[in-house]
Amino acid sequence: MEALLCRKLGDPTVSLEDNDDSPIVLSKNHPIPQLDSPTAVRVRIKATSLNFANYLQILGKYQEKPSLPFIPGSDFSGFVDAVGSKVSKFRVGDAVCSFAGLGSFAQFIVVDESQL
Repeated sequence: MEALLCRKLGDPTVSLEDNDDSPIVLSKNHPIPQLDSPTAVRVRIKATSLNFANYLQILGKYQEKPSLPFIPGSDFSGFVDAVGSKVSKFRVGDAVCSFAGLGSFAQFIVVDESQL
């Protein structure tokens, strides 16, 4: 899958074309996240937003500092792609939206059913 990957902290306004200086890179073959619990839901992301908090995370100036590398992005909407064995509220194909701490700048994200 494609994902925007923050590989080092720094100014995210540096061009992606300048791969040596840019803290972010577009990964075209990032692994698709797998369901990690019986209540996990995988969502194919259709829309996400860029927030000031995302900018601060990439700069390394946000209060929460994820370990590198990480996929930025928080709020998203999309369609359920896969569900864990104990998911009861959603089915494949359902439209969903949510807020995640990280990971929405990608084609897929896995979250717990309770977060949708």
